[in-house]
Amino acid sequence: MTIVISQRSDLRFDNRGMDQPLISVIIPTCYREHLLLLCVDSIEMQDYAHWEALIIDQDPKQSLRERLSQRYPGDTRLRYFYLERAGASRARNLGIQNARAKIVAFIDDDAAAEPGWLLAIASAFSRDPSLVLVAGRIEPLWASKRPRWYPGEREFLLGLYNIGNEMRPMPEHDQPISANMAGLREVILKLGGFDESLGFDHFRKRMITGEDATLGIRSRRAGYTPYYHPGMVVRHRISESKVTRRYFLRRHFWEGVTTIAQMNLLGELPLHRRDILRFHTKILCMSVARFVLPNYKSTYPYPKPQIRMLALSKIALSAGICYGLLTTLNPPPTEKL
Repeated sequence: MTIVISQRSDLRFDNRGMDQPLISVIIPTCYREHLLLLCVDSIEMQDYAHWEALIIDQDPKQSLRERLSQRYPGDTRLRYFYLERAGASRARNLGIQNARAKIVAFIDDDAAAEPGWLLAIASAFSRDPSLVLVAGRIEPLWASKRPRWYPGEREFLLGLYNIGNEMRPMPEHDQPISANMAGLREVILKLGGFDESLGFDHFRKRMITGEDATLGIRSRRAGYTPYYHPGMVVRHRISESKVTRRYFLRRHFWEGVTTIAQMNLLGELPLHRRDILRFHTKILCMSVARFVLPNYKSTYPYPKPQIRMLALSKIALSAGICYGLLTTLNPPPTEKL
């Protein structure tokens, strides 16, 4: 199943006597060989040597195996896995199960780690043994010019995150993003890993996400506090297809569906179903009015095109939430901690 099996131990010391724990980098990928190789390149160029990378391929052709062997001949730090039943959450869980390190780090195949990424992860866990989950800064790599109509407050749906230059606990309502996060393997396993009913699947049309946020919420419920580390920087490639109006609105609709699926899994939905439906029905009506009259009593410091796109995004989000409420009938499963 793997290209190579590394025999490295879990801890070594460099010339400075600083602990360098092994870090297992987990990278799910599907039909994006070129981007995956660029991602692995960014790991290979890190100024931190004690790592392994688990590439979880979901392409039935498995041609990536040969590409990796040709590009990185003899690199025993790279381990290839093929996952027959596709899904981003399932791929990350497979990586966690097979990781050899106490610390597991996650990056998307369309992202590139900045120099110092692994060193920042190692330093964070070395300095504070109580840390369980750490999220990093995610900056954009635009394939084309950023559209003028794209509202800045909606960039989180592109997998971007930046809350400053100081390491600190994440705000209560923020959760780690799997494009750039790290954690303790054993604790993540105890928390149930990534929920496999959530997360992108290349072979399905739905865009339900939220597996990383759900893990963050479960960690908080278990008494852990996720942290933000500005030194953990990755650049997330934003393709042209992700900055079209169609994708923008579709993404918001499925974010609404994701919200309901997540609440159902966490056992929150039965208590709030009617209130949520009532609230978002009201938001739908108000957002339609805002789209028609973008400048009427507006406090938004944006030009008219952005105000209208914000209104449309709220319409799409609330429509997704209402759809989720009407189609989610099953009681949530028992939460495993």
